[in-house]
Amino acid sequence: MKRYKSLPILALATMLLSACQLSFSFSNPFDTSTSDTTTSAASSFSYSAPSVEPGVGYYRASNYSITQNQYNDAAGLFTLPASGTQKLLVIPVSFTDYPCGPTCSLRMSNLEKAFFGTAGETSWESVKSYYYKSSYGQLNLEGIVTPVYESSMSTATFASSTRSTGDYASYFDPTWLIVEQAVAWYKSSSGSSLSDYDQDNDGFIDAVWLIYNNPNSRYANYTTEGEDVFWAYTYWDYDNWNYASLSSPVPMTYAWASYDFMYEGYGSQGIDAHTYIHETGHVLGLDDYYSYTDGDWGAAGGVDMMDFNIVDHNAYSKLLLGWADPYVINGEVNEVTIQLNPFESTGEFILINDAWNGSAYDEYLAIEFYTPTGLNYLDSQPGGYPGNGLRAFSVPGIKIYHVDSRLGLYNNSGFTGYTDTATPSSTTYPYIAHSNTVEYSQNENFRLLHLLEAGGANTFKNSNAVATNATLFKQGDTFTPSSFGSFFYYTTGRFNDNTAIGYSISIGSVTNTKATITITKI
Repeated sequence: MKRYKSLPILALATMLLSACQLSFSFSNPFDTSTSDTTTSAASSFSYSAPSVEPGVGYYRASNYSITQNQYNDAAGLFTLPASGTQKLLVIPVSFTDYPCGPTCSLRMSNLEKAFFGTAGETSWESVKSYYYKSSYGQLNLEGIVTPVYESSMSTATFASSTRSTGDYASYFDPTWLIVEQAVAWYKSSSGSSLSDYDQDNDGFIDAVWLIYNNPNSRYANYTTEGEDVFWAYTYWDYDNWNYASLSSPVPMTYAWASYDFMYEGYGSQGIDAHTYIHETGHVLGLDDYYSYTDGDWGAAGGVDMMDFNIVDHNAYSKLLLGWADPYVINGEVNEVTIQLNPFESTGEFILINDAWNGSAYDEYLAIEFYTPTGLNYLDSQPGGYPGNGLRAFSVPGIKIYHVDSRLGLYNNSGFTGYTDTATPSSTTYPYIAHSNTVEYSQNENFRLLHLLEAGGANTFKNSNAVATNATLFKQGDTFTPSSFGSFFYYTTGRFNDNTAIGYSISIGSVTNTKATITITKI
């Protein structure tokens, strides 16, 4: 489920799926994850640097024609910077009919661990430890969990709040009231201007997390219109658009979720941060890869943190956030063989498109070597992630994604065509043109991110299935565009822009630690 709100040159609201709880134990020979017990994420995680050197027929990308910052500036978006030490301001919120009560101190302690603790203090990873590992040590999240902000509203009064006037009244969300009141309260009670939470110096707090004390809407019998506000989503406080302040920054990007998401999933065994990790992905600028539309199909297969909120982020997400640099096939020779190490520990992946524009914002194939290790390990075990029952791949194999993250150029009249630049303008702005939700894709036939299936049948589209071990390409498998034509808009197996993919992909040896891939020009 997701409540989706759109506004030209502004960001989009996001929500997630989650489900029931189970309890189980397991062991697995693939487990190479660390069990850190120290305070510092850096002291408990070792980044394995890529070992493959550029050779004839390919190169390692390092400089990009469009960065996420450039895209954000041109599109008018606000996201938490994805590298360096960044800060999260976490504010617990209570309503008059749901006071924090006798368990308050325990919840606050658990929230501290869920956001900023070590992996060993949770049942999987904290928000901090997950993003340190997923970014290969490039993003270190710090911050505080404040005392509880006690709202003077009841849940019903809050949920039924509306607005009929103002520049952004049609995009009003009741959480605007809470984020503004809670931040003002904390500034007053702490004596802090929160200027250190505006590290990109744009006059807005980089990221606020609001954790409400009442149950989410699946666990409570809310009867008020607007009860779906009690879910989990990321949004932007457009009310503050014209009130940026360097001396006392105001909220803009924020996430909202119940404390009880912390006890879903593996939370029956401790503290689970899957939901908070997923929403923090939106705070960083990532879209959902599942579809919000009933009857639509799940092109990304479910097995991803921004899909059904499990395991590590994929190659496209990490390219967009600046965490992983691809090996780019340059077409200089007819055949190239590359040996990949596990993506989750090295960030190595292959990008194919002879006309690639040099950025994440284009159309291409992305090839990564998946292993059920590190951040993938726990969710790949029997029973899957208890929060939704989905199990990640439990064997090593190759994931091949068709990415169509091209930028559309828009003006007040709508879409004017595709662009390879992200240049601010007073009359036009760029925006990623395609989505994994059909009605938000510029072309209803195109998807932002499609995980191709080794079996040759597009089961995701035909039966709304999710990915399984059989989805992965394994030793001896081959991808040839023409034979996988049903996966593409042009059944001859061409990119969505009608240019030739131009290569076949053969999978050689696949072990627990290495995969050999041969790419042949056709």
